Amino acid sequence: MRLIVASAGLAGLLVLAAAGCAAPVETAKGPPPPPPTIAPATSPEAPAVTQPPAASPIAPTPAGAVVEDPTLLAVLPADVAGVPVTHEALAFTEAATDPAFAGNVEAAAFAVAVDGADLASAVVARLNPGVYSEAFFRDWRDTYDEGACGQAGGVVGNAETQLGEQAVYIGTCAEGLRTYHAWLADRGVVVSAFSLGDRRFGELLMAGLRP
Repeated sequence: MRLIVASAGLAGLLVLAAAGCAAPVETAKGPPPPPPTIAPATSPEAPAVTQPPAASPIAPTPAGAVVEDPTLLAVLPADVAGVPVTHEALAFTEAATDPAFAGNVEAAAFAVAVDGADLASAVVARLNPGVYSEAFFRDWRDTYDEGACGQAGGVVGNAETQLGEQAVYIGTCAEGLRTYHAWLADRGVVVSAFSLGDRRFGELLMAGLRP
């Protein structure tokens, strides 16, 4: 797989991989503007049409209220193999427009570590109260893996292991990309990541989690 490590391309893959699993919520729309009033033509000077003042715009009801919270990235290590783990704002901007993501997630932030052909990219998502369950987490993992591996030859394997003190689920794609997932119960956050490269930044990232 050819991955272009640039802001827009990286953000697109992040959003595809990290979209939540709830059904989309329809956005409520404001009422249409009132029709124009037709005035009787009583004289040549009388206007034929009188347009009432424009109605104040009514903001649509958002599908969710997900906010960006970079402090969530404190659960990640500061670096992997000496490569800094840095905040990736564009990925959040795109993810927040997805109704499923916004419907399940209260706050989130994205981060990336890149060094040549080695890449790790992660989302830390604090879920809305009452959202988490084992079934939800399984669906989240499956959806994320399908999105990430859809651009890397498809999912070919899944495993569960212990990295550091944390149980981590690992997905393997046909073309070498790997995905990682952990639920940090004490913080109420899901950490999901994907990784490319021989240095396995993804494993280092998850092994360094600070639950």
